Amino acid sequence: MKLRQRTRKFLGVFIILALLFIYPAIASIIYERFLNNAPTWALLTYFAIAGFAWAIPAGAVIKWMAKPNEGED
Repeated sequence: MKLRQRTRKFLGVFIILALLFIYPAIASIIYERFLNNAPTWALLTYFAIAGFAWAIPAGAVIKWMAKPNEGED
């Protein structure tokens, strides 16, 4: 099924909103389960990586949303 760009953008908004709720929850669970008593340098490294890593799936969704309609340039 081919989706038009307008439909992809509509769905993409909800996907990104879901990502903004689910990703921090998963990052917090990882912290609580595995890094609760970790040294400061490990926590700084984890939160720096986790803080920027959400941009990878969000970027993929944005790229999918911005794809032109089939037959258009």
